[in-house]
Amino acid sequence: MNDNLINENLDLRIRRTHKLLFDSLTSLLTEKSFDDIRISDICDKAMVHRTTFYKHFEDKYQLLDFLLRQLIKDFEEKSLKCTPIDNTKQYYTNLFRLLLEHMCENRKMYSVGLLNNGSAMKLLQKIVLQFIRSKLENDEAKGINFIVPISIIAEFYSPALVYSAGEWLEEGMPIPIEQMVQYCDTIVDTLHITHKI
Repeated sequence: MNDNLINENLDLRIRRTHKLLFDSLTSLLTEKSFDDIRISDICDKAMVHRTTFYKHFEDKYQLLDFLLRQLIKDFEEKSLKCTPIDNTKQYYTNLFRLLLEHMCENRKMYSVGLLNNGSAMKLLQKIVLQFIRSKLENDEAKGINFIVPISIIAEFYSPALVYSAGEWLEEGMPIPIEQMVQYCDTIVDTLHITHKI
C-alpha cells in the first residue's frame, strides 16, 4: 500500500477522533459546567475509549485549548474571505462584526475557554492584530499617510476589539450585534488618524 494513502487514512482517523471529542465536549457544555465534566463523560458521549483520548490529549484542558485554537483558526479563515480591504472604516466594522458573530455562534466554548484562558485570548488578539496591521500597510502603500505609526495603531485597535467582544460575551451579549458594530463605527470615526498625502 502507498505510504501517502496510509498517512491520509491515519490523518482521517485522527480528524474523526478529534471531531468526536470536540462534539462531545461541546454537547456536554450545554448540560453542565466545564469543571464538572470528566474525561469519562467526554469519552462515553463520543464513544471513544479513554486510551484513545489519552493518545491525543493529556487532559480535558488540553482538549479545550486545542478546540479553542480550531475555533480561532476558523475565525481567521472566515475573516480572510469576508473582510473588504478597500474601505478602512468598513474594514474595522466588518472585522468586529465577524468577531462578534463568531463568538455568538460558539458562545459556550468561548465563554468557558477563551475568557478563562489567557493564551487563547492572546492568540485571537494576535490574529486580529495581523489583520489590522496588514490593512494599514495596504493603505499606506496606496498613499495614505498615518499621523501615528502603524504598529501603534494596530496595537491599539486589536486588544480593544477583542476585549470589547469578550466583555460583551461575558456579560451575556446584552447589546445587539448591529448596535455593537455601530459603536465601533462611531469610535473609528472619532479616532480618524489619517490624511491623504
